[in-house]
Amino acid sequence: MNSDTVTNFGANRSFRPNDIFTPRNDDELLGILSECHGRRLRAIGRLHSWSEAPVADDVLLDMRHFQEIRVERRDGRHWITAGAGCQIKQLLEELTRQSAGTLPSLGLITEQTIAGAISTGTHGSGNSSMSHFVDEVRVATYDTDSGEPVILTINQGDELQAARCSLGTLGVIVSVGFWSRPQYFVEEHFQRYDDIESVLEVEAEYPLQQFFLLPWLWRFVAQHRRETLRPRSRWATLYRWYFFLLFDIGLHLLVLLAVRVLRSPRIVRFLFRQLTPRMVVRNWKVVDESSKMLVMEHELFRHIECEMFVSRSRLPESIRLVVRLLKHFDGDPSALDEDARKEMQKVGLASEIDDYCGTYTHHYPICVRRVLPDDTLISMSSGGADPYYALSFISYARLWDRKGFVTFADVVSRVTGAMFNARPHWGKICPLTASEAARRYPELQKFREIVRRNDPGGAFRNDWINQTLFAESTENRAQ
Repeated sequence: MNSDTVTNFGANRSFRPNDIFTPRNDDELLGILSECHGRRLRAIGRLHSWSEAPVADDVLLDMRHFQEIRVERRDGRHWITAGAGCQIKQLLEELTRQSAGTLPSLGLITEQTIAGAISTGTHGSGNSSMSHFVDEVRVATYDTDSGEPVILTINQGDELQAARCSLGTLGVIVSVGFWSRPQYFVEEHFQRYDDIESVLEVEAEYPLQQFFLLPWLWRFVAQHRRETLRPRSRWATLYRWYFFLLFDIGLHLLVLLAVRVLRSPRIVRFLFRQLTPRMVVRNWKVVDESSKMLVMEHELFRHIECEMFVSRSRLPESIRLVVRLLKHFDGDPSALDEDARKEMQKVGLASEIDDYCGTYTHHYPICVRRVLPDDTLISMSSGGADPYYALSFISYARLWDRKGFVTFADVVSRVTGAMFNARPHWGKICPLTASEAARRYPELQKFREIVRRNDPGGAFRNDWINQTLFAESTENRAQ
């Protein structure tokens, strides 16, 4: 069928495939693969991604109709099979209805499809990513012997490790299988801290916490969270309205006013130094269901994101470098110390970093979430024994006024990558080269071999994936 221009949620990626198909079942999907044999295919969900991962230049498959959810009782547990196009919010509702259960890991937003979430390593705080808990992936692909389209079930070994987070390179995901966990309750309250070390000291007490670095105040607000056996609080509904009106709506409207309407860095600084801290009610301890406490309505206002993953041992110095970079971009030429400038010289930024001084004022809290290691090959928190911390940078600038943030995202990715081996999120702004990917992902070669064995012609990749994950060049961006 003829196609139209496709634009993602953040409106930073637009592409026009030659054809767009919307299959309704397995047979239609296999028929499309048969018709499109020899062409390049990419599948999409809700397009809640800012990277080039979903871009299709030839055939695009919209999997919105694959929404079936099956709940089975096996050995005293609930096994879930979810269609690729099922949104997380639908899945949560159905698990609650059918099994009084929930997802073993939950990200910040629920608009994504389950296939999109695992394909890019979507995560929450205090646990491994969603990808880690996937035990079965059904994919539509081409038989390597006959070339005929088939649906394969991947449920063990290295192939499963690869399929858990593959950016769609193993084929079109049809469904995902995993064990649910019983619904549980989370206790939450806010607290303020002056430094990162103080936040980390209480992490054992609040293993599900996430925290925010407030720009221009340079203090931390921790959203302390932990599982509890206590019942739902009588004030839980009021708390949810407080959170929704003040943070999901109120804070964002203030940011939009300062950034899009008034376009004033001075007001942005005033907002975070004076107003935002006063919006936080500290020590109000509330208990509610996990599926309500662990998410936000972060999709209400269009934005773009960059997110970097660093190990726990490198987190404090990463935070300090981020503060220096943000101050420098805001217009403080003395913010970068000699050590930081030396590191920038190694990645080829020494001659241009001063040109960025005064080009961008950051206008949103930096969200920090702990992600436990994944049993995958290339998710951002794969490998090692130490937890990773995701540092999320968000911009609400208008479409034509994002240059400063995009430049900052590129710089913070290159510098934290060089200094701390940081990994950018696959589903967000991801300025990663092939040589950088090879250095940061020790299992990348194994992943390549598995993908090439299952899809030797590269039918399920796009140019960006080929250049980032499959290019053999060792060219360094700094050269």
